[in-house]
Amino acid sequence: MTALNQSDQQPQHDRNEHRSRSIVLGKINLLLASLGLLFLAGTYWLIPLLPEAFALLLLVLPPLMVASRTWLARRGQLEYGLLRQPLRRDLRPYLLQCANHWLFLALFVALTFTGAFTLVPAFDGFLFGLPLPNRMPYPPLLIGLGIGAFVTGALALVPHRRIQVATNVLVAVGTVFLAIQLVRLHTPPADPVTLDAPLAGDWTVSAGGRSPFLSHHYKDAYEKHAVDFVKLVDGRAYHGDPKRAESWYGFGEPVLAPADSTVVSVSDVQPDEPVGAFRGPHGEGNNIILKINDERYAMLSHLKQGSVRVNEGDRVLSGQPIAAVGDSGNSLGPHLHFQAQKDPDFDMQRTRTVPIVFSDVLVIRRETEVRPATADIRRGDHIRRIES
Repeated sequence: MTALNQSDQQPQHDRNEHRSRSIVLGKINLLLASLGLLFLAGTYWLIPLLPEAFALLLLVLPPLMVASRTWLARRGQLEYGLLRQPLRRDLRPYLLQCANHWLFLALFVALTFTGAFTLVPAFDGFLFGLPLPNRMPYPPLLIGLGIGAFVTGALALVPHRRIQVATNVLVAVGTVFLAIQLVRLHTPPADPVTLDAPLAGDWTVSAGGRSPFLSHHYKDAYEKHAVDFVKLVDGRAYHGDPKRAESWYGFGEPVLAPADSTVVSVSDVQPDEPVGAFRGPHGEGNNIILKINDERYAMLSHLKQGSVRVNEGDRVLSGQPIAAVGDSGNSLGPHLHFQAQKDPDFDMQRTRTVPIVFSDVLVIRRETEVRPATADIRRGDHIRRIES
């Protein structure tokens, strides 16, 4: 009887011993995970390339995983138990690892529907001198990200026999980070200022929202809540030569006063930079600052040189043309930078912005039209000012 009990317990003992050996903290894996964490942290804190970093991850990782799984399969180092008996007790660590990866991928897919990757090909085209995409958002990129997420999720079902702790910690950190971003951008803004749209006609939000995935402004307090507008026609921002500002649909379009207000300051002498240029001591370019009330001011930036129609001290009415969209200052292409702030001037050290919601606008988000009383807009939204 004792011998029989020992024989019954031996397989369980072997499985427990195998499970303990399968969870490891490898030095190389720890180094790679640390480098990955530093890379993602750098794209968040140092340069505004967080959407590009995550897009690159989901495009490059799947083919690397396919190559790795093929090599491991030939060496007999893959665990196939999840495909046969996923609920088996000794496979629980692998099941938890799979759930860890799937949760990250699910949040990543949810992120793609927020407009996070709308400008990735266009921004990279400007940054690295590559051809600009013919549409924004760029459908091939979104399809590629979807395929990448699916392949990565499928390969999680056939993991390496050794579970690397460092990789799973990195994935869990990414999951928490994505969850925070999704919650933040769906949370109503705190103490916003309500303004009218500063443009007439149809415009697209190229930057805006409470997340670095939706706005490259978000990490800097002096422009944290700023909104950028670009004019698109059939998904394209220009016709003809994209290097010429005149080829861009929005260039020279009227800029309107967003509220009954008083002109505080005007700058109208800086030249419109070549498209794609990102230089100069005055990043805001030509601009107008308006006093909305004693606590709130509005700044409209990157205006076309010589287009300003108002002077300091003028009283303007909402909807009144005051300038034109340009490409002055640190602007990759013709667009309007618009922000509400607490200060009557602009200083990168002191200026603090406040959230904006827009009244009397039609918003098209994911092909659905809405006319909210006040619109909290974000990247990828199409808006149209409703004239009274």
